[in-house]
Amino acid sequence: MKEMTGTCRVDAAKLADVTGGLYTGKGVTVRGMVHALRSMGGVTFLTLRGPKSILQCVFDQSADLQGVTEECAVTVTGVPTIEPRAPGGIELTANGFSILSRPAAPLPVPISKKRLELNLDTELALRPVVLRTLRDRAVFRIQEGLCRAFRETLHSLDFTEVHTPKIVHAGAEGGSNIFRLDYFGRKAFLAQSPQFYKQMMVGAYERVFEIAPVFRAEKHSTPRHLNEYTSMDLEMGFISSFEELMEVETLFLQRAMQLLAEEYASDTEILGIQLPDTSHIPCLRFDEAKRLAAEKYGRPIREIGRASCRERV
Repeated sequence: MKEMTGTCRVDAAKLADVTGGLYTGKGVTVRGMVHALRSMGGVTFLTLRGPKSILQCVFDQSADLQGVTEECAVTVTGVPTIEPRAPGGIELTANGFSILSRPAAPLPVPISKKRLELNLDTELALRPVVLRTLRDRAVFRIQEGLCRAFRETLHSLDFTEVHTPKIVHAGAEGGSNIFRLDYFGRKAFLAQSPQFYKQMMVGAYERVFEIAPVFRAEKHSTPRHLNEYTSMDLEMGFISSFEELMEVETLFLQRAMQLLAEEYASDTEILGIQLPDTSHIPCLRFDEAKRLAAEKYGRPIREIGRASCRERV
């Protein structure tokens, strides 16, 4: 009887390794989706899209690319070379090509464009296709990077990751903004927060965290709302002051910006994101922050008591 060994063999190189320069000057075979196709007289440029990057492939006039369209799944063989004008600075001079599959129908929108400028209803209706654009993919890549940084930071500080229920008996932070649902004939709610469960788990593990969705029934009129979002929660035991929490937050922010700069630079560039400098993060009291905000924006802000300031910090 044949047995599985757990050895994952691949017959093609990772596209990200090729664009990262690992195979420069060497023969290589890559697989991916045709993201864009341009004929320039004697040569044809084919942009190959992989999970994390794109690769420009160049075919001479002898190549038979008849029937190739956007979103064809293809295999390309060639030699990567350094080309500053190509996306990512690497270009594949192709000498072999095969089509693995073709799309069932022409795409409803040109996904190779930098911006599609679709209204929200159209974009949501075409979501499976629109998500293949580089800009939309970059949004999810940045989200991945932030979650990675949060998880890596807390694991380094001996936190334990937990997974708490999202169907609950009562609200965690008041009862006016929770989604009610029928749980097999009984009243239940979608969780607003893992607060109760985090506090329980501190007694077992001392330091816990969770990355998970939470739900809040809050009316809104903007694309930024709290109905459903991914929350990054942590809870710590044995702390002497709130400054310990601030240090953990600072460490996370520094790790997040470092990771985005090192491994997600192409995604931040696509989105036009300028990462902030987190090497020096100022620390000030809440009442001082209010005073500075009032001075900057020219709006008087109602004063609050010293005790209330401490509570909000």
